[in-house]
Amino acid sequence: MKITLISPYPDITSFGIRTISSYLKQHHFETQLIFLPDPFIDSVVTSRERYSAKALDEVTQICSHSDLVGVTLMTNFYDGAVQITKNIKAKLNIPVIWGGIHPTVRPEECLNYADMACIGDGEDAMLELARKMEMNTAYHDVQNIWFRKNGNIIKNTMRSLEYDIDRIPPPDYDLKENYILDYDTIAPITAGEMEKQIKHSLFSLTVRSPSYMTLTGRGCPHNCSYCCNDSLRKLYHGQRYLRWRSTEHVLGELEAIKQKFPYIKYFCLSDDSFFARNIDKIKEFCAEYKKRIRLPFYCLGSPMTITEEKLEYLIDAGLDSIQMGIETGSKHIQEIFNRKYMTNERVMKAIYALNKYKDKLSLISYDFILDVPYETDEDKVETLKFISEIPKPYKIGMFAIVLYPGTSLYERVKKDNLIANEETEIYHKKWSKKEAHYLNLLLALCRTGKFPHTLLRILVSKPVLLILNSGFLKPAYKVIFYLLIKINRLVRLLRKAD
Repeated sequence: MKITLISPYPDITSFGIRTISSYLKQHHFETQLIFLPDPFIDSVVTSRERYSAKALDEVTQICSHSDLVGVTLMTNFYDGAVQITKNIKAKLNIPVIWGGIHPTVRPEECLNYADMACIGDGEDAMLELARKMEMNTAYHDVQNIWFRKNGNIIKNTMRSLEYDIDRIPPPDYDLKENYILDYDTIAPITAGEMEKQIKHSLFSLTVRSPSYMTLTGRGCPHNCSYCCNDSLRKLYHGQRYLRWRSTEHVLGELEAIKQKFPYIKYFCLSDDSFFARNIDKIKEFCAEYKKRIRLPFYCLGSPMTITEEKLEYLIDAGLDSIQMGIETGSKHIQEIFNRKYMTNERVMKAIYALNKYKDKLSLISYDFILDVPYETDEDKVETLKFISEIPKPYKIGMFAIVLYPGTSLYERVKKDNLIANEETEIYHKKWSKKEAHYLNLLLALCRTGKFPHTLLRILVSKPVLLILNSGFLKPAYKVIFYLLIKINRLVRLLRKAD
């Protein structure tokens, strides 16, 4: 039994298929991985196919000796998954299963193209499916998987969440039978190619060091209305959604990666909220990390989980950069985001805790969400005023809202008939595509944290807003945003060339 797993994601991390590959290999199945980074990256492409016919034919050839093909996807990679699957189904008699957050929230839509859709956690479902297919026995009753059979959809029940996630091995980084899209050719991932991919990943370029990204747990302690965790919490209602790998399990992975790829000098722990661990677990992790790994690392935190005590231990262990989601400075939008308990006062408390260690952190980054339905200019001004109070240094990440299906915010917007066209407003929307207006321009000017706070407060004062935020200047802002996008892409290309 051979299984091919395909990722259309922008880089080669793809934690989901790598972990499923490890789990299947642990149980003596053969796997191969194909990475097809979307060639258009952040460009908005609505009618153009993502991959060339040549590349897809080569993918099909690689899949031709497989018994099952799996494709992972988020909503914004739906078009690519459709193109990949249609090409495979047209030329090979091999079943295709889709997995990831989009099949989890919209399985019926996915079954218009795929034979199966995996809902929720996929390791045990894929193992059971592979075993039954290998033994040539009926497999349409596998929990967590929906099937298309004879024009009908079989909707199987969900299995309970697995709490002992240590029994799932770390992600598979064996380079045997790994392939990647290189322009319009599918090439094997050699040791040299892996080094190139790691060194040129977006995160490696950001921290200016070859970096490895992983997850140390699953889930999130919060229930923000715009996030996929909101959808997953509803799917697993009543179960303990937030789960952690043990310190030993995580450090075993990091030690193996250091040995396999000695050029890696930085680790990215990309859990939604690494700081949600209790203080005893933080202490245990830090003591072992400092002793066994001894490399700088990055993690994410939330205003509700970051404390000075946790920071002290983590920085001593090697914490070098941190990212925190503030999202908005508006009380109104905090309520819409289901974050009303994350008041500006609570957020600022976490910010001051981080600022206390500014000399020991190379990067402190705060995220904000833009272009939110129901958001008024007053809400945006509140956010800008909040930014003007943040102690420096800092960087700001700006993300245009994407109303992912299955989330509470999506359901609310849909009920209020605020989505005219899901294809263009959700499936083809990029988080980097912000609305071109004065207040978003001010946010862009704040990105580096160097914009003078006094000037910012003047620029959001009522007399200035009356002039600069008026409608007749909107065409000028569109030109400015167009130029900013071009400059940003040029900078990224130059950094990648270095």
